[in-house]
Amino acid sequence: MKFNIFHIQKRLILLSLIVATIVQLACKKEGSGSAPVIKDVRACDSTARDSFFVKAYPGTLIVIQGSNFNDLQHVYFNNQDAPFNPALNSSSNIIISIPTNAPTAPPLSSVPNTITVVTSHGSATYTFTLILPPPAILTASNENAVPGITITLTGTNFYGVSKVVFPGGIAGTNLNVVSPTLLTVTVPSGITAGDSLHVVGSFGTGASPFVFDNYLSPSTGFIANFDGAPNPWAPPSSAYYGWSQNQWVGNLITDPTQFPNGTGPADGTSYCTEINPQGVKVAGDDSWWADANCIVTNTATWVSNIGVPVSNYALKFEVYVKKPWTQGSIWVGTTWPNWKYMAEYAPWKTANGGNGKYLSNGWVTVTIPLTKFLAATGNVYTPTGTGPSSITDLQQGAGGMLMIMYANDGTAPIPGNTFDMALDNVRIVKIQ
Repeated sequence: MKFNIFHIQKRLILLSLIVATIVQLACKKEGSGSAPVIKDVRACDSTARDSFFVKAYPGTLIVIQGSNFNDLQHVYFNNQDAPFNPALNSSSNIIISIPTNAPTAPPLSSVPNTITVVTSHGSATYTFTLILPPPAILTASNENAVPGITITLTGTNFYGVSKVVFPGGIAGTNLNVVSPTLLTVTVPSGITAGDSLHVVGSFGTGASPFVFDNYLSPSTGFIANFDGAPNPWAPPSSAYYGWSQNQWVGNLITDPTQFPNGTGPADGTSYCTEINPQGVKVAGDDSWWADANCIVTNTATWVSNIGVPVSNYALKFEVYVKKPWTQGSIWVGTTWPNWKYMAEYAPWKTANGGNGKYLSNGWVTVTIPLTKFLAATGNVYTPTGTGPSSITDLQQGAGGMLMIMYANDGTAPIPGNTFDMALDNVRIVKIQ
């Protein structure tokens, strides 16, 4: 009995060794015996399977086609290791996204422009160029700047920018590309109508999503530019003059030296309105009806289709904050005199790392998405309020009228003549 068991055990061990050897030989034949081969790269989109290419943007989902991709260990794009899901791959296809942080040229002066596939049994390299999309402009420091004023543009891919083209095909001057996301340029003379800005770079031309100098050609959504007769009690027939209840508005400014470089009609004037209360505002004071605390606009059509989503639009205006702003907030209401929804503008609360002081250093554009209008509580702006369900809901039957008021939402009194802000070019614009 013992002899038989001994021989059976030997035979089982021998059989196991034979099976292991066969498995190893099979694996060697399938994998380690052949290095991977990259044949081509195509779009992952099933409707564009015949779309082969040798360059793409970082972030693009692609399929690397070839052979012997089994036991895949790494895929590099310009030496940047890219994560992958083994379950999506086979020995002939690798489905993978190009890393968004993969190196490109620029910003680097030189990159290998390659895809490298690494397996346990070898590697393969394929020539492939990672490119950048054209410049995209997101914001301008002042969307209604006059000639001679230097503005700041923020965006992406400002590589090799050679010029910024203003409305009318006029190139700006003093171009300075500070970084791939920031540049400055001086507004040229000769602009007669509003249009997009165009930034010309090494990878193409990008157009701004906003209209520059739209005060020159106001259209639906432009509420008030305050340009007209110097007597606020006798407003002209201009559709964009902006006045409503004159006894409740701030100061009409007709002297352009008070807030220099503002926009205005062709005669050289630059009318705007000013909020500059002279009396002390105690804690909780939101007396918009007195002491130049508020600006009230006329009714106006915001959008041609009130059924559009609220998230598609924003309120914009230019401001000039002349004195250091350290207390109080601007509240914007869309009904009068009781506000279902209100928005807040108080840049001093977050300016310069939260040091509690804000100066605009000239005219700047303010953007308040309509989604930032929140349900008020007792006519007081409430940051936890819910947003409006529609533009009709937001307007609350006020016909597009706005009330822009200065309120003391703090705990300490605000001395008189310490807040001084001018405002111009009130408008509702599409942002997406």
